[in-house]
Amino acid sequence: MLPQIKTLLGQKSAAPTPREARAERMPADEGMRYRREMLYQSIRESMLAMEVLSNMYKFKVVNVDQQHEVFIAMIEVSKLFEAKWNGTSASFAQAEQRMMTGAMNRAGVTLQGVFWRVDESVDAFAQPARAGDGAEQAGVAMRTREVPGDVSHARMRLARRSEQTPAEAPGSAPTAGGGKSDIGSTQYGQL
Repeated sequence: MLPQIKTLLGQKSAAPTPREARAERMPADEGMRYRREMLYQSIRESMLAMEVLSNMYKFKVVNVDQQHEVFIAMIEVSKLFEAKWNGTSASFAQAEQRMMTGAMNRAGVTLQGVFWRVDESVDAFAQPARAGDGAEQAGVAMRTREVPGDVSHARMRLARRSEQTPAEAPGSAPTAGGGKSDIGSTQYGQL
């Protein structure tokens, strides 16, 4: 509106040259991280709009192209998962459509596909403790889930596993490239 007023008053507005516009862009690697984080935020907001609490699901996204503009999402939901839209239950297809639309509108990226997995053994996922949480909150954040059968043996295995360092934990092989890989990143960070 301001440039139109200036032209009416006889002042010319200086439009940025294409070279100046390119100089204002962020670096490619920063842009890729930005688009990924915007996609994480878009998926969280879509789930929240469908009345899904954060402890009912966990997800990761994987880029399909080199520019990180096309992604697929893998979402694991607990058995209590139920998405709602306008007060009625929404199907997985409706939830996918909402996430795809939100990703394009908010983040400017294409969410090519969503893969769902229902974990029947989990009522709610434990949220990891954050750096700012106090000691009393950190103990509450990491809950153990009940295992059918002999619970005492399962708890002992869980206690032994938590005492091991991440390098000693079974199944944790170091990845190429200094421990970071695109396929292992989740909304909480690197795996």
